[in-house]
Amino acid sequence: MKCPICGEPLRPGKKDPDYLLCYTCKKKFKVPQKKKAAEENEEQKYSNIPPKTVREKREREMKKAYDDLLAVEDKRSQKRRAKRREEIEDDLYEDDYYEDEGGSKLPIIILGIAIVIVAGVIAYMLLK
Repeated sequence: MKCPICGEPLRPGKKDPDYLLCYTCKKKFKVPQKKKAAEENEEQKYSNIPPKTVREKREREMKKAYDDLLAVEDKRSQKRRAKRREEIEDDLYEDDYYEDEGGSKLPIIILGIAIVIVAGVIAYMLLK
């Protein structure tokens, strides 16, 4: 290729081969791209997107895993509901069991009075 200003031959640059240099004019020109027309006709391809078959396979795997996860959650929630029902029924029966004892509260009242009297005697002795 020749220099458009002086007509001398252009040489590729040592530092940047994308530019051609004219040593007589001391000018640099960008190398013309010949592949641009061919690239415009081709489809744009991205390197980070896998092929369609791989994407579909992964999508099926993810759907299956998601369905399995939902199935596990359903089983867990059913187990929890069954446990709660059992606990509620047990609580109902336990309450009935303890209510039927019918013990007297008199010993508890006497013990409380005795504790108060002992505490009063100890306080009286310490203050004296």
